[in-house]
Amino acid sequence: MIIDKRTLTGQGENINIAIINFAIENNTSLCLLDRFLNEDEDGKKIDDITPEEIENGTQAVKEYCLANKNENLYFEYLLAISQEDEKLNILKEKKKYEIQTKRDEALESGLVYNEHTFQTREKDKQNIIGAATNLMFDIQSGTNSISEIIWIDINDEKVTFTPQDFLKFASSVAYHTQEIIFKANALKERIEQAKSEQDLEAIVWEK
Repeated sequence: MIIDKRTLTGQGENINIAIINFAIENNTSLCLLDRFLNEDEDGKKIDDITPEEIENGTQAVKEYCLANKNENLYFEYLLAISQEDEKLNILKEKKKYEIQTKRDEALESGLVYNEHTFQTREKDKQNIIGAATNLMFDIQSGTNSISEIIWIDINDEKVTFTPQDFLKFASSVAYHTQEIIFKANALKERIEQAKSEQDLEAIVWEK
């Protein structure tokens, strides 16, 4: 059962967006209990909620938000229930999540090479690396049986590469990936070193 920590009232059996918004508006934690609260002699509920039950509620909120691709709602909830001295760390986690999202978008947004845009999703990069590896083996063996490689750009147009140019293309993809990852890591390092909310606001992902 979901219990509102402030009023000790039940909020149903399962987390949903209405309950989370209620908690945010009232700055109250949602606790997950598998029991009824104890009562005093007058029948008034006793706040004997354990830290584990509070943590279980927070975890339930997190799982709901992740399942519904609403991570920002989760961070709003954390900020609403946290003490002032905890909020900077939560804002740091939120900022790192934002940077991670930008990083993933950049990694999959494609790469322009010789006026063609090529897909750079993880499976695409694996295919490029595989083709480049086979090509290198062919060159090193002296067979030179591969005279050209045809690759498909993001618009499904066939692009013909010479062996050497394809290796340059594969190298560009690897460098593109490395550059984005290094950029994200550098921003995350700045986030860790931030001393205030203003410091965090100054950290942005620039294209």
